[in-house]
Amino acid sequence: MNSERPLALLTNDDGIDSNFLRVLIDEVSKLFEVVVCAPDQERSWISHAISRHQKLKPENRDKDFDCQVYSLNGTPADCVNFAIGNLLPKEPDLVISGINLGYNVTLPMILSSGTVGAALEGSLLGIPAFAVSMALPEESFEEIRENMGKVDGEISNSLTHSAKTTAAYAKEWIKYPSSEGLSVHNLNFPHDFDGKEEPILSFAGALRLGSLFPKVKNQDYHQLEYRPEWLKQKEPEIGSDLWVLNQGKPTVSRLDFADISGRKHLEP
Repeated sequence: MNSERPLALLTNDDGIDSNFLRVLIDEVSKLFEVVVCAPDQERSWISHAISRHQKLKPENRDKDFDCQVYSLNGTPADCVNFAIGNLLPKEPDLVISGINLGYNVTLPMILSSGTVGAALEGSLLGIPAFAVSMALPEESFEEIRENMGKVDGEISNSLTHSAKTTAAYAKEWIKYPSSEGLSVHNLNFPHDFDGKEEPILSFAGALRLGSLFPKVKNQDYHQLEYRPEWLKQKEPEIGSDLWVLNQGKPTVSRLDFADISGRKHLEP
């Protein structure tokens, strides 16, 4: 392992076989030493869950990649905590979680996201943390998801641009001493991102999604249903992450959990 370059721990919530993760690995590896620990299958919408009774067992996947890679039968946050405590030769200089298949904007999605949850675990451990997501066209979202993020054409180019921009953004930000408290950089890229613009600083927008489990006649179960129209309920606040993304531009919101906890308000 090259100790001259910063060490990045990569993970995601779409699973170790996601093509979006592989593209991120390729681009981040150009600037960082990389170790990967990602869930062995998709574990989306799981937030910052930590396994209580699950016996975690890592599986080496180096043969499938050009760096040190593990899959883990746990949550995204498990992957970060387990890797730092058991797999890495030293504490990483940063954690990058993504690239998620689909955006993670507005508080309801951010606080439910396994992608953001993994980055939060890195921040909880005192490590600069970045969550990265890319919007997908509504008409092809499910197909891309079923194909584990295998894309071509314009979307493939956007994915590469998003990964390059993420790596450069992270490299710049780890130059600065981390502030007290917990902070996650939440990056979101449009599906037609051309790599020419830097992420625009925004704030996490507010949104009420209502029931996530639609009523289904003649069935005795209800399953979460993702509906793109959730984000079209009303005009988003100007300057919010959703507002910026709707302009077709990349966005980054700084999720300051120290401020959420109220600690700053107690300072004299």
